[in-house]
Amino acid sequence: MFSVGSVVSGYRIERLLGSGGMGAVYLAANPYLPRYDALKVLSAQLSANPDFRARFIREADLAAGLDHPNIVSIYDRGETADGQLWIAMQFVDGTDADKAVRSGIMAPARAAHVVGEAARALDYAHQRGVVHRDIKPANLLLSGPVGPDERVLLGDFGIARALGDAGLTTTGSLIATLPYAAPEVLAGGMADARADLYSLGCTLFRMLTGQEPFATAGGLAALVAAHLHAPPPRVTDQLPGISPRMDGVIATAMAKHPAQRFSSARQLAAAAAEALTDPAASTTAAWQPVRGGPGSHPPPTQPSGPHWARAGAAPTTMHPAPTAYYLPPGPGFVPPRGPPATRPRRRRIAALVAAALVTAATAVTAVTVTARSHSPPAASPPVSISPASSSLPPSSSATSTATGAAPLPASAVSRLLLSTQEMAGVFGVPSMVVQSASSNGFTDDTPSVSDKDCTGPYAPADRGAYGNTASIGSQVQILTSPTSPDMATQAVIAYVSADAARKVFDDQRRQWSSCAGRSFTLTVPNETPSRWTFGPLTTPDDSLVMTFTAQARSSVGVQRVLTARNNFIIDVAVNGLNVGDRGVDVKNAIAAKIPQ
Repeated sequence: MFSVGSVVSGYRIERLLGSGGMGAVYLAANPYLPRYDALKVLSAQLSANPDFRARFIREADLAAGLDHPNIVSIYDRGETADGQLWIAMQFVDGTDADKAVRSGIMAPARAAHVVGEAARALDYAHQRGVVHRDIKPANLLLSGPVGPDERVLLGDFGIARALGDAGLTTTGSLIATLPYAAPEVLAGGMADARADLYSLGCTLFRMLTGQEPFATAGGLAALVAAHLHAPPPRVTDQLPGISPRMDGVIATAMAKHPAQRFSSARQLAAAAAEALTDPAASTTAAWQPVRGGPGSHPPPTQPSGPHWARAGAAPTTMHPAPTAYYLPPGPGFVPPRGPPATRPRRRRIAALVAAALVTAATAVTAVTVTARSHSPPAASPPVSISPASSSLPPSSSATSTATGAAPLPASAVSRLLLSTQEMAGVFGVPSMVVQSASSNGFTDDTPSVSDKDCTGPYAPADRGAYGNTASIGSQVQILTSPTSPDMATQAVIAYVSADAARKVFDDQRRQWSSCAGRSFTLTVPNETPSRWTFGPLTTPDDSLVMTFTAQARSSVGVQRVLTARNNFIIDVAVNGLNVGDRGVDVKNAIAAKIPQ
């Protein structure tokens, strides 16, 4: 790993953009031109592998031969003094289609535009004998304002396979991102440019519906079987207002036999654009940009959900993209704009050809996932801090009448939040990452919620609920999973005593109880309003638990959980599809750290 300010083959490292088992990606100052490039540096281990070196150099040279406005440019390649291979390429300051979808289902017009621009890049490459092999939303980089002029660049041309192919050097081995893999790729047959068209059809389906094709197949083997044998999914099952002609577009793009697919990527894109002009469809094809400024996204055709932390720019990375899911934005504060968020390590599927997996006609030896299963870690022991170290005001009490334990200082809040590893354990995912954090502050969602009395049940640590409660400290974090639809807000608010925290809890219980069953309109600037309904309030283990769901899509919900523990309020929100009781699990894990 190179530090900021160090020089790699003349490139000055400005900051780390991403890292993983294959190496790291940096934002680097070009040594000769006044610009910044994305510098991919392979790990020393891979750079020392003769087979990988040859393949990496060969494929880098192939990608460098592609000169098209919709393809990320390769500028240079070389190696460091200690033999590590590197590639300098175009830095795209923006987002990608995967992140755009996760922020809220894409407007159909934007999805068609993205596919149309990507099709230009694909046809150009195919005409030159280059097959991408890894078409998916995360490899479609977006830059500029949402609309007809939004730039779309296809990234990782020819390199994605090499970077994901470490350790799979057997002749004929294949790599694919499983949710977007063509049947012939999974079955070990001859894969040509038409495999890219299948993947582009999967990508279009994902951008239109927010779900991957065959997302409900149930397990990797079932997903492979669905790609090999199941009929293509229907967009109208997810978007009833869209023209049935779009089902035909997807069916042709995802035809099992390559000869039955579109003859070119542009033909696919043209058919998709034409389907949006069907006057019988109720889904608008108009551009509806939201969240003004760079990285804006159009409002979803179904409710996007409470707004969540916005991810930063998405630079070109060297990791495979995650398995993508629809992820409704959740409640929480909007963080200040910062540097591009590091794209975490992504899950990758390797389909090795040899024997029958599902039926005698299916030739796939195994499906291997680099992400390992994770068991929830043991809860951290309660924080042990001497009351003498408390940062309470001199006039505050150092004893608690509501519990037997002495109150902890306000400075303990940062140690009470779950770590990213602990949060990943709760969700059973490989990793979670902090998207934003705030100390000694509150969110402010009052302007967004039509029912002003219900901002407390709507969002954790909201100013409307806590602004006048004489808290002495707070910590709020928003975390997301790079490999699943999980997203959570965890907040801990400190008070001078357990009695003070209990009073806030009792006030919140009355407020939550009054909001149970009520509906509200969520209005975010420049975004289509959506209607939500609070469910019933339950109080297990002296906690407040309530879920609110989108009226247009009941599976999209947010579980809110609040409790008092010693002199702290624990306030949690977990959102996504069918969230269950994970909010309760997060609350319990935090509470286990606080002596009672």
